[in-house]
Amino acid sequence: MLREEGVVVAVEGAFAIVANQRRGGCGGCHAESSCGAMSGGLGRQSVGIRARNPLQAEVGERVVLEISEGQLARASFLVYAMPILVLVGVGVVARSLGQVWGVADSESFGALAGLLAMAGSFYGLYRYNQRIQDDARHQPVIARILASASGHAEACG
Repeated sequence: MLREEGVVVAVEGAFAIVANQRRGGCGGCHAESSCGAMSGGLGRQSVGIRARNPLQAEVGERVVLEISEGQLARASFLVYAMPILVLVGVGVVARSLGQVWGVADSESFGALAGLLAMAGSFYGLYRYNQRIQDDARHQPVIARILASASGHAEACG
């Protein structure tokens, strides 16, 4: 299980929005908070994560989120690798088909087909996300409350 700390900024029924600091690859660098190399010049920004809230954490409480390593790896593959694989795969096949069919500019035909297929993969990912967004297996969960809104440590979880 992967764990991350954050602060509850909103509660939406059985879910909570937890804010935590986005981390770049510069964790050991003394200029990490001002450099912006990993954030497009915006420095460290807070990221809101929607998580299941079985402990009924309230706004302002510091919590620990957990998510399965397998689920995170699968989601990372789907979001980052799959569209690129679709772009290249469909582009190569379409280019080859364009040559067989006698298309005048088979390179452009392959590139256009690959880009359209990649756009389709993004739409497919959007639809898939709509289907699974309330599925507990695909959600981070608040596993422990570290401090209450008043700042006192609690022994939850």
